[in-house]
Amino acid sequence: MISRRPFLAAALAAPALVARPSLGQTLRKIKLGTAFTTTTNAMFLMPDLLKPEGIDAEIVTFPSLVQRMQAVATGAVDVGNGGLSATMQLATKGFPMAVLADGCDGGWMLVARKGIETVKDLAGKKIGVQNGSIGLVSLNWKLRHEGIADKVQLLFLDNQDQPTPLARGDLDAICCFEPYATFAELNGFGHKLWVPYDTPMGKTNLGFVASVPLIRKDPDLIRTLVKAHVKATNTMRDNPQIAIDTTVKQFNMSKEIAEASVKNLFFSADSGPAFQAGLKALAKMMIEDKMMDTEPKWDEFIDTRFV
Repeated sequence: MISRRPFLAAALAAPALVARPSLGQTLRKIKLGTAFTTTTNAMFLMPDLLKPEGIDAEIVTFPSLVQRMQAVATGAVDVGNGGLSATMQLATKGFPMAVLADGCDGGWMLVARKGIETVKDLAGKKIGVQNGSIGLVSLNWKLRHEGIADKVQLLFLDNQDQPTPLARGDLDAICCFEPYATFAELNGFGHKLWVPYDTPMGKTNLGFVASVPLIRKDPDLIRTLVKAHVKATNTMRDNPQIAIDTTVKQFNMSKEIAEASVKNLFFSADSGPAFQAGLKALAKMMIEDKMMDTEPKWDEFIDTRFV
């Protein structure tokens, strides 16, 4: 289900980018696509940052990362926090997409039930993971390197739907994004088995994404949105308490879970060589996984001139 709601976060308001528009000015309405994961927390600061720029931003939340990126590609939302694997898949299937900036690195881990002490112990077991996600790419890489890729059963579930079947014993492990990974761990459903940042793509995860047609049509809007995204992301990076408060408010998590899960988030708008190298490593991993046939057109797919 897609939920639509404007977000007015007076308590979390970050400093305005420019002077406020004059009284009576009609605000331009736009939609920002985001996800049910705390890696996207910075998005919740953007409406207050954009209002002084004359923009009324509505946040549209999608449980499915593929659905979210399809919404960006088709113009149902203007920009989005993009799972970079799903963004890349669409870009190579005829939907011109561009990554405008980094958003958040890391933010997921493999949580397993008691008695499973190594990844090799997952042979013959059931693992929950979100289809098309960075989590799936990293998990497939690890399973291959442990020699058990053909000995496990993967069940595709969105992140918020993974902890409950783990608790019931319907799953033996979940490769899950925050805050749900920490939620499962601290509630005793399982224990941290693998923090998956030792793959070729490292912590590569989230980007700020738009369709190429929109970038060409309205570069001034894109420039304003990227500026707000960078400001919001840096605010999250520099003020962990804001990330904690956002997790409590937006995801209905306890303070204990919020504090622990934020430690697995690495907010960054640094979109330089390291970020771009991670993207290219991700593409090679996805081709190896047969999730893509070819790499995207890098000169179009990476567009960081607005950062």
